[in-house]
Amino acid sequence: MATLSRDRSNTIGLCILLLLSIRMAQAADIPDATDACIAGVAETTPSTEFVAIGDGGVVRHERTTLEWQRCTLGQTWNGKESLCDGRPTPYPWDKTKKLVAGLQDGWRLPTGDELLSIVEKCHVGPAINPQVFPNTPGVFFWSSSTDIGGVGRAWSLSFFSGTPYRPGKTQNGRIRLVRGVMQTNDPNQAPAPNPPNP
Repeated sequence: MATLSRDRSNTIGLCILLLLSIRMAQAADIPDATDACIAGVAETTPSTEFVAIGDGGVVRHERTTLEWQRCTLGQTWNGKESLCDGRPTPYPWDKTKKLVAGLQDGWRLPTGDELLSIVEKCHVGPAINPQVFPNTPGVFFWSSSTDIGGVGRAWSLSFFSGTPYRPGKTQNGRIRLVRGVMQTNDPNQAPAPNPPNP
């Protein structure tokens, strides 16, 4: 009986070690981006917070539990080079909403707060971790948050500066897709400023 119990404990221990090593190998797939930071400024979205899923075209942000497409809509993931090929497609607000309405597998437009959760504050132009989200242009990206104070405006986020922006809905913005429900796994995380959380 003691041998059976010991064998079961060893099997459970090996399974846990295997799962941990797989997870560490996945996290190691995304290189560190500290060299992109201004000297002396700490990263706010380090690569260690993200885990590549599948072929690497999607990442899970461990702090928020959200899954993000690494490439902007219009680009395609190149797993060999770990970058996004092509040019992001710009869309006005109405076309963005129609396009997103037809998506499957839970993909959707992020809220303003969700976009703010991936802003990298240690550098600008673009204000995003370049290892996690390669070839991201420093332009504005649409959110699903509408601006109730400005008719004909919607909330977006400028990835040049990492700040909220209220463009007119006829302007062309880029799209980064997300899925899941945002959780805050960091009790020290301050609430995001400005954009409403619809």
